[in-house]
Amino acid sequence: MSAASTANGWLHWFDRLDTDDAIRTAAYRAVTPVKDLQALPVERACSALEAAWSEVFVPGPRHIEILRMLVDQAKEYSLSVYPTLRDYNRRRSGEIETVREPYPIRCLTGLAGVSKSSLMQALVRICQVTPDSQFVTDSQRLTVHPARRISVQAHLSVRALLKSLSNPVAVAGRTMVDVSVLLAHVRDWFQATGTALLIVDEMQFYTQSGKASTKTAQLIMTLASPGIPLVYAANYSLIKKLLERPHEEKDRLLAHPIVLEPPDADSEIWCTAVGEYLAVAPEHFHLEVSAHAHELHRLTAGLFRILRQLLLEAYRVAVGRSARAVTMDDVRQAYRSAAFSSHRKDVEDLASLAVSGLIAQQRADLVCPFAPVRGLQRPMLHGRAAGNVETGTILPVAMLESTLSIDAQKTLRVLRQAADHPLRPNDAAKVTPLPRRSTISAQTLREGAELLRGTLAKPKPSSANRSSPSSEPPTGRDRVETS
Repeated sequence: MSAASTANGWLHWFDRLDTDDAIRTAAYRAVTPVKDLQALPVERACSALEAAWSEVFVPGPRHIEILRMLVDQAKEYSLSVYPTLRDYNRRRSGEIETVREPYPIRCLTGLAGVSKSSLMQALVRICQVTPDSQFVTDSQRLTVHPARRISVQAHLSVRALLKSLSNPVAVAGRTMVDVSVLLAHVRDWFQATGTALLIVDEMQFYTQSGKASTKTAQLIMTLASPGIPLVYAANYSLIKKLLERPHEEKDRLLAHPIVLEPPDADSEIWCTAVGEYLAVAPEHFHLEVSAHAHELHRLTAGLFRILRQLLLEAYRVAVGRSARAVTMDDVRQAYRSAAFSSHRKDVEDLASLAVSGLIAQQRADLVCPFAPVRGLQRPMLHGRAAGNVETGTILPVAMLESTLSIDAQKTLRVLRQAADHPLRPNDAAKVTPLPRRSTISAQTLREGAELLRGTLAKPKPSSANRSSPSSEPPTGRDRVETS
């Protein structure tokens, strides 16, 4: 029996992921250190760093939750179609007819660079049967792919995407023009390889149009037609386009969203990920996780892709000044550089979302389209501000609070604790009542009318009488003085 053989039986690739700790251990991927970095030209060194960092994956609680949900869904599908190896062989031979039931289409969304693609790659990795995808028994050898992932690129046709999912031997050298024929082949190939979950990544790149969503919606529905569970990953911008589709399409495409948000500045996943990035070449990155993790979070909004770009630019800055290692001053200078200006604009706009409704209108690509309606939330206690630490800080507020000093954060906590206590009534307070108006009677109305008529009946002074004092005739005393 070969090394690829399994002693754990059919569908053991799902059984071994029965706990969250098992998923975390299987999904975690540490960095591979890059050696002799100083011997490489700066751009080749940056390419080596980027390649090493792109392999890092540190699963957090939300990652584990999403992986658990998708693994359970794939396992449920497999148990319903071929719970045993005998059922698999009977279905392949045609003894059991396959009944296609619609499965919910799940949508994984989040900010660009939040680690959606890394999460989907980790899902494929933890579900892999063996490194060579071989399931071997005493009587047969099978190629099994429990989860399949394709990355959508611009200008690819539906036919090209379906061919990428097909049996490479069957489609080699053949021109399969009919999409329905390709779909039938893909459906059969999925069943042959035990595929229980299809992952479609980078959906936002399928069409370059700023408003068109018809082609994207048709592609998702086509890829879901083989009848296996499907999850597609897309940024907020594409989701907003799909929200403008007809109701029956939205009901299938957007009814099961999965939102992935950046980690908090003091979360274990963020500190561990920063530590892995710095471990790629410790002699060239003189940064400390305990001292600089919070500031790195503030400069990157907690987005891993932006963190990688910031560290790469800081490396260029350090090399430019002939330094041996990157310091936090290099990171700050890289943040202010022209090369980082696009990412800096995104980070600053994300930090401004909590205080500016105008930013939310201008940068709709940064606002989650699945945000809960505030009017339907649970009423808050008296004096409690929305988004505080006790009720779960929303992302933009958490980003702004991460910029505060330690003393300012302590003051904020004290103020929030004081705001949680209801106001106490002041028993010593005195209330002075205002005098009440007298009752209006017919007599008072008559008196008011007579007063008004009397005022209007008085003669008005003439223009001569309103002349200046110098034009008045002299009095007797004046005549005596002038004589």
